[in-house]
Amino acid sequence: MSDVTTEPRVVLVTGASSGFGRLTVESLARRGHQVFAALRGVSGRNERAAAELAAFAATEGLHLRVVELDVTDQESADRAVADVLRTAGRIDVVVNNAGAIFPGPVEAFSADEAQRQLDVNVLGALRVNRAALPHLREQGHGVLVQIGSVSSRVTLPYSGLYAASKAALGSLTEAWRHELAPFGVESVVVEPAPYPTSIGTNAAPPADADRMTAYGDGMGRFVAELTGRQAEAGEDPRAVADAVVGLVELPAGARPWRTVVAPEAQRQAVEAAGRAADDAARAVSSDMGVADFLVSGQPRTEAGIL
Repeated sequence: MSDVTTEPRVVLVTGASSGFGRLTVESLARRGHQVFAALRGVSGRNERAAAELAAFAATEGLHLRVVELDVTDQESADRAVADVLRTAGRIDVVVNNAGAIFPGPVEAFSADEAQRQLDVNVLGALRVNRAALPHLREQGHGVLVQIGSVSSRVTLPYSGLYAASKAALGSLTEAWRHELAPFGVESVVVEPAPYPTSIGTNAAPPADADRMTAYGDGMGRFVAELTGRQAEAGEDPRAVADAVVGLVELPAGARPWRTVVAPEAQRQAVEAAGRAADDAARAVSSDMGVADFLVSGQPRTEAGIL
């Protein structure tokens, strides 16, 4: 990791009860940053996780505090950001990690179920960033980190809704990148491969059992082969937390806007797709006469991973 700063940052991380979020807040706090671990149901469904995080901070003497935040509620996002500002006086980094996965054939999902998938994975980040951005713009610096997925570039069977949500999140990240640059605010995305975390445990399959039946054999074989390959590969989800820490600690202007964290073959393929999309954006914007509104250049790191 080059040109890394050790200056403590004030970081708000959503979805911090488990998985990538939990690993990220623990890693950031141990690095000396002031971390706000945001989760919903602090006094309910996530009471145990909140207590564990508080005990972890107390035991190790870390600047880690739990805040209530339901990303599906704008008022909750506003209150959480206000809480951080009252306590720390500023926000340097927002990590939009909260997410859900609705696995299954697209046909089996109702529009209401699809709406819930998008509400968490896409509108959740929009709400949190909307709460934080006035403060980031006013202070003239800050970073938005979205936790995307390689699924934003490659859509596999039985993950259509999840892939659509991550593709939408990637598009928002890119728009924020260009729109916020004049204010000194950066927007970046981390795109992990599938890793063994609790997001799969909390998956929400379609409620329409009749529609699911038609796809049962195919989906069953797909899931078995995917999970078998994951178990065989033994990939460590801490790699994703490490990538986020790396982005937090890089100085302004040195952060790549897209960081792929995946096994080598997947990483190379997804990075190639990303480069092609960047080239297309430059060509299209130039032809439309608006190329000057795009952020030029892309900081690169070896192998695309910090």
